[in-house]
Amino acid sequence: MRQLFPRVWYLFRRRQLEGDLAEEMAIHRAMKQQELEQGGLEPREAMSVTRRALGSLALAQDRSRDVWVPRWLQGLGQDLQVGARMLRSTPLLTTVAVLSLALGIGANTAIFSLVDRLLLRTLPVKQPERLVVLSTSQRLGYLAPYSFATFDQIRQSQLFDGALAFTNCCLKSALTIGNETQSVDRFFVSGDFFTTLGVRALLGRLFTPADDMPGGGASGPVTVISYRLWQERFGGAASVVGTLITVDRTPVTIVGVTTPEFFGVEVGKTFDVVFPIHMQFKTRDSIYYDVDTPYLNVMLRLKPGQSLAVASAALRAVQPQIRAAAMPRPSNPEFLKDPMMLEPAGAGTPALRQRFERPLVMMFCIVALVLLIACANIANLQLARGIARRHELSLRLALGASRWRLARQLLTESLVMAILGATAGLAFATWANRALVAQLSTFATPVVLDLAVDWRVLAFTATAMVATALLFGLAPALRATRAAPVDALKEQGRMASEGRAALSSGLLVVQVALSLTLVVAAGLFVRTFERLGRVTLGFDRDRVLVVTVNAQLVPDGDRNRLYHRLVQTVAAVPGVAHAGGSINPPLVGALVGDVVVSPPGTPPPPDAQRVSQ
Repeated sequence: MRQLFPRVWYLFRRRQLEGDLAEEMAIHRAMKQQELEQGGLEPREAMSVTRRALGSLALAQDRSRDVWVPRWLQGLGQDLQVGARMLRSTPLLTTVAVLSLALGIGANTAIFSLVDRLLLRTLPVKQPERLVVLSTSQRLGYLAPYSFATFDQIRQSQLFDGALAFTNCCLKSALTIGNETQSVDRFFVSGDFFTTLGVRALLGRLFTPADDMPGGGASGPVTVISYRLWQERFGGAASVVGTLITVDRTPVTIVGVTTPEFFGVEVGKTFDVVFPIHMQFKTRDSIYYDVDTPYLNVMLRLKPGQSLAVASAALRAVQPQIRAAAMPRPSNPEFLKDPMMLEPAGAGTPALRQRFERPLVMMFCIVALVLLIACANIANLQLARGIARRHELSLRLALGASRWRLARQLLTESLVMAILGATAGLAFATWANRALVAQLSTFATPVVLDLAVDWRVLAFTATAMVATALLFGLAPALRATRAAPVDALKEQGRMASEGRAALSSGLLVVQVALSLTLVVAAGLFVRTFERLGRVTLGFDRDRVLVVTVNAQLVPDGDRNRLYHRLVQTVAAVPGVAHAGGSINPPLVGALVGDVVVSPPGTPPPPDAQRVSQ
C-alpha cells in the first residue's frame, strides 16, 4: 500500500515529476563536472569524464521511472499509444472493424442481459436456493393454482421451513390520494410472505400473519408499497409510513416500503402495492371469498439440508390427507388427483423462463455466430494491414526487437480496436435491450425487466472484448512476425503474400460456413414466422382494437350499466362498425376456469364447472 500511493501520484503528475527528475540529473552532472574542473581538468575533458562516470541520462531516467511505474506497465502504455496512432492512420479500415465489433459484441451483450435476468439470476431474497414452487405432474414448468384451504393444510403439515401463497402479479387497481387517482399494479400475498422469503423493509415494516385477517389485523387494512411507487408518488418521503390511502374504494394504511431490488417472485413483473390475501374477502359475492376456489400460487422453503427429492416424496405421502381435509363442497373427484410436484424457484417462478428459455438460447447462438463472422472478417483486414507494415516490422526485428515484443504490439492494437468496439457495443446493447423487452411483452402479459448495465454485464462485455481481440488479432500477429528480417526485406512480401493467401483462404472458408449457417437459420425463422402469421385464429382480427377499462371505483351494482353504456357510446363513434364487451379478450390466456355452456334440458358433462342458458 505504501508503494501504491506514489505510483498513483506519479500518474497524475507525470510531466511535472519527470521534469523535476531531468532537472535533478542535470544538477548532478553539473556538480560532477565542476568538481573535475576544480581538480585541474579542461572543461571539455571534464564533460567527457562526467558523461562516462554518470552514464546515459536517458537510461538513468528510465531506471528512475521504474520505481514509480513497473516496466511492463510502461511498455503497455507505449503499445497503446502506438496502437491508437496506427488505427488513426487507417480510418476507413478502423471504422469498418469497430462497427462490426460493435454490432457483434452489442448483440451478444443485449442477449446476455436477458439471459442473465431471466435464466441465471436468483431472487433478491435470503437463501433463494432453498425456495421451491408447488406444481403438478400435468403442469410441470408452470404454476398450478391451489385453494386457500389446500395452502393452509400444506402450511400446517410442518414438512417445510416455511410456506407462502400469492396471487398472480399483477392486476390493476385505482389508487386515490387526496383528489388524485392513478392506476397501480397490485397483488395479494399471505401474511408470512415476506418472512418466509427473508425480505427486509426499507422503511417501516412488512406483513405478519396477524395482518392477514378478514378486515385486517389490529392495524386495520394495511398495504406495503414498492420503492418505485414511493419515489414516484411520495417523493421518497420518510413520513409515508402511516399514511392513509384509498385503493379501489377501500381505505388502507401504508405500513412499509420494500427495498429497490425487490420486485416480487415473478421475474418480468413488478408491483406497486401488495395486500394480505384476506383483504379480498370484504364482499360475499367475490369469487375469492370461497376458500375452495383455486387461485393461489404456493411457494415453499425447504428445511436446511432437505433435498428436493426428499421433500417431494414427503409431500406426496401426505397428499391424500391434504386432499381429504381440503376437499371442496360439493365433493369434486378431480380435486388434487394429479401428484403434487416441487420445482426449484430460487430464480423465481418458472413461467417466464419456460416461455423464453429456448428462444433466448437460440438467439444467443445466432449472435455468437455473428460475432465469429465479424472476427473472421477483421482478421482478414488485419492480415492486409500486416502486409502493408511488413518492412516496418522487419526493420524493428533487425534493430533488435524480439518477435514477442512485436506480437504484443500487434495484439495491443487489436485490443484497442476491441475496446472501441465494446464501448460502442454497450451503447448499442442499451438500445437493443429496450427493443427486446418490448418484443417479449404482449397485451396480456407485459414484461418488466430492469436491464441496467451492472458488473455482470460489464464482466461479460470485457470477456467478449478480450476474446474477440485474441480471435481476430492472434493469427495475423503471429503471421506478421514469422519471417526472418533479412528475407522479408529482400523479397518484399512474396513469401508474405503466399502465407497470407493460405491463412486468408482459411478465414474465408470459416466466414462462408458461418454465413451459410446463419442464412439457413434466418430462412427457417422467416418461414416459421410467415406460417404463424397465416394461422387461423377463429375470428376476424382485421381492424380490431382492444381497450381495457378499470372500473374499480364504480360501485359493484353500477358496473354492468357502465359497461353497456361504454359499448353503446363506442359503437356510435363514426368509423366504428361494431363494438362489444368481454371479461377476457381473445387470446389473452387469462381464463379462471373451464366453463361448459349447456342449453336448458341438456345434461352437462360430469365434474364440470357450468353455467345454464
